[in-house]
Amino acid sequence: MANMEVMREVCSIAEEFAHSSGLLKKSANGPVTLPVSLLPSPFPASMLHLAASLQQDINILYHRVSMDHQFLESTLKPTFALDEYIYQLWNIYARVKNEGVVQPIVLGLNRSDYMLHVSPEIKEDQLHRLESIKNAAKFEVCEDKAFWSGLWLRQVEVNMIATSFCGLSPRMISQHRQVLALMGFTPEQQKRVPECDSTNRFADAMARATDLYAEHVRDLLHQSTDLVPCILVIVSQRETNIYDQRALLGALLIRHPRIRILIRTFDDLVPNTKRMVINEQRRLFVDGQEISLIYYRHGYIPEHFPSDEIWEVKYQLERSRAIKCPCVQYLLANTKLIQAALSQPTQLARFIDPNCENFPLLLSTFARQYPLSDAFGLISAGDVDQLLEECRSNPGRFVLKPQREGGGNNYFGSEIVEQLEHVLKNGLGATYVLMERFYPYIVKNHVLGWENPDIERRVVLELGVFGTIIARADQIILNEEAGHLLRTKSADSNEGGIVAGFGCLDSPFAV
Repeated sequence: MANMEVMREVCSIAEEFAHSSGLLKKSANGPVTLPVSLLPSPFPASMLHLAASLQQDINILYHRVSMDHQFLESTLKPTFALDEYIYQLWNIYARVKNEGVVQPIVLGLNRSDYMLHVSPEIKEDQLHRLESIKNAAKFEVCEDKAFWSGLWLRQVEVNMIATSFCGLSPRMISQHRQVLALMGFTPEQQKRVPECDSTNRFADAMARATDLYAEHVRDLLHQSTDLVPCILVIVSQRETNIYDQRALLGALLIRHPRIRILIRTFDDLVPNTKRMVINEQRRLFVDGQEISLIYYRHGYIPEHFPSDEIWEVKYQLERSRAIKCPCVQYLLANTKLIQAALSQPTQLARFIDPNCENFPLLLSTFARQYPLSDAFGLISAGDVDQLLEECRSNPGRFVLKPQREGGGNNYFGSEIVEQLEHVLKNGLGATYVLMERFYPYIVKNHVLGWENPDIERRVVLELGVFGTIIARADQIILNEEAGHLLRTKSADSNEGGIVAGFGCLDSPFAV
C-alpha cells in the first residue's frame, strides 16, 4: 500500500483502540473520540523529572498561601469592586471565617501546567531530536540537564479545582504503547512512554480524606460511629468530559468499595428541594446520606453561579463540616494575581524558605507576570505605564490574562491591544495580568478526532503534573506528586481546551 493508505489504516485502528480505552467525550449524538495524538510526542526526560520534582513544593506553596489571610486580602482586595465573582468567593470565605471554621482539614487535587520555552541559545540538533518521534527514537534518552540548556521550563498556571484528565491520562500510556507496537517500534522504545498513576493516586487521596472525616466525627461525638463514607460530587448539568470523571470515580469505587458516591448539581441542592440538610453540628446530609467529602467538578467561573440561590448553596456547602476539595480559600489562592505576586522572589520567600534547594528551581519556572495596576503594591504606576507602552508596541511578547480560572479567556497578539484599551477605559486594570509569552518547540504528529487525522500536523506541547495534598491547618498529612498529563495543540492555535476541540491528549516520549 502507498504510505498515505498505510497511515489511514493505522489511524483507523488507533481510533478503535481509543474507543476501547474509553478515550471519549459526550456529544449530542452519543460518545465520540476525544482528540488524542496518534503517537507520543518527544519530551526531554530531564525536564519531565524537574517538573515532577517541584510538585510537592507547589502543593505546599499554594496551601500556605490559602492559609494566609493577610496575604490573600491585601492581594485581592483591589479587585473586589471590579470582579463580582472574586468578591462573592471572598464574601463566602469571610462569612465562614467569622462564623467559625468547623472543618480544618482540606484536600487538594492539583495540577501544575508547564511549557518548554525555546531560548535563542537552542541548538539545531536539539530541535531535530524533538521534531518528531521518528527523529527522537534514533537517540538514547539523555538525562543530562546541560544538554537541554536551550530549553526553559515555564509554568503556565496551577489548577486547583475540577482538575481534568487525571482519569484518562493513564489510559494514554497503553493507547500509545499499542500504537507504537502496531507501527513497529521496539519494546525498549515503547517503555520510553513513562507510567502514570494519576487516577489511583487521586482516588486514594479522596479515600484518605473520608477516613480523616470519620476520625473527625468520632472526636466530635466522643464515641465510635458506624459512619458510611460518602462523597458528594458537584457537576455541571451539561458535562461533556464525563468519561474522565467516571474513570476517577470508577477507580475510587473499585479500590475503596465501602465508599458511596452522590453526583449532584447545584440546582439539586437549592433550599426548596429540601435535599440538603445541615444539622446543629454543621454535619452535611444530602438525600439522607452524611457527606464526608465535597468534590467539585463545577463551580470555577461566574457562569456557574447564575443566581443568588446558587451562591447560597455554595455558602452552605462551605460552612458545613464536610471536607472540601477544594475549599474556598484554595479558589482565592488559585487566581492569576496570586500567581503574579508569587513570581516575585520576595513574595515567594514568604511561603518557601529561600535557602531550600528547590527555591531557585521553583522561581526559575515562574514566568514574568505583571498586574495592570499599582493598587497591589507589586508594581509602580510608572512601571505600569512603561509596561503598557511596551505591550502596545510589541504585543507578540505577551499574553493578557483575566485573573480568574476556566480556560479560553486569554488574549494574544494584536487582539491584546484592543482588549487593553477596553480594560483601561473601563477601569478594569486590577482584574488582568500581563504575562510573558512562551514560544515552545514544534513537533510533528497526527491527531485522531480532528479532520484528516492521516495528515501530519505542527503541534506544541503543554505538560501537566498532578499533585495531592491533605492538610489540617499547618499540619501536612499527605503531600505527593501524582502523575502527569501531556496536552498538544495546533501550533497555529493559542488556546488548548481538549473537550472544546482546541487541543488533544498526548503522552511524552522520553528523549
